[in-house]
Amino acid sequence: MTTYKVLKVEKPLTVDELTAKPASRRRVNPRDEELTKLVIEVAAGPRSQVLPWRYEGKLATARLAAKKAIQRADVVGSVFASTRVDHEGVILFSRVPLRGGRKSTD
Repeated sequence: MTTYKVLKVEKPLTVDELTAKPASRRRVNPRDEELTKLVIEVAAGPRSQVLPWRYEGKLATARLAAKKAIQRADVVGSVFASTRVDHEGVILFSRVPLRGGRKSTD
């Protein structure tokens, strides 16, 4: 192989080497990986169990991350993520939908 002084040319590859390697995927956020583990734990636990997650940052971002973790774990409809007024800064994961948190005074 010819030597080059200005260009940096690496060792030659074959077509098989290029097609054999899978394309590198974007790294998943560690928070999202742990949320998926939390969702799987909730799905495997008893129906009466509620696991709270105290999130950092914006509520909308945390709710979206929780929703995507439920979809990734493929347990849509059997695990629910909800918030309540009496538990601020926390998203509650449960196997049953949690209703209300505020009683009407009508």
